[in-house]
Amino acid sequence: MPETTADPPAPSCSLPLSETGVQQSQTLDPDPFWPRARDARGRFGKGSSGNPCGRPRGIRNPRGRVPDLVARPLSAQALSKLLDRKPHLLRPLAMQLLPPPLTAIDPAERLGIDLSSLRTVEDFRQLLPTVLAAIARGEITPSEGARLARRARTRLRAIRRLARIERRLARRAQAGVHPPHGLA
Repeated sequence: MPETTADPPAPSCSLPLSETGVQQSQTLDPDPFWPRARDARGRFGKGSSGNPCGRPRGIRNPRGRVPDLVARPLSAQALSKLLDRKPHLLRPLAMQLLPPPLTAIDPAERLGIDLSSLRTVEDFRQLLPTVLAAIARGEITPSEGARLARRARTRLRAIRRLARIERRLARRAQAGVHPPHGLA
């Protein structure tokens, strides 16, 4: 049988021997046998995505990235287009442009009420009409009035609790029982 030999490859087709031309081959079509391949319309196949491992660690969430308007100011038109595309940036950008909010003044301070000076139930009975009148005049909001009432109620409960403990200690002292350690 005659021996057949193949012709040696042309130098331009052999990757190790070629000096010029394409160094690496790459398919341009999606590989249908690859599990994360795209379909004929370019969409990912069912159950796979283009980034199966997710965003790498250390890369910030793109929604959380806010352009720094001080370092790189934007024109009004560019800013408007940015907010049209990404409305979630409105608040962070406004915080960069607007002055910081004023510190809240305690409504009790505004009304001249010192909650630490309240000692008796009668003091608390005088407090509530003052708070209600301030709400009616518009000096404080209803939520601020409710907050003041809660703070007063908490203080009243603490005063009542302290009075109960003092009465118990007085009864024990009259009965000759020594108070527990730390309460005398």
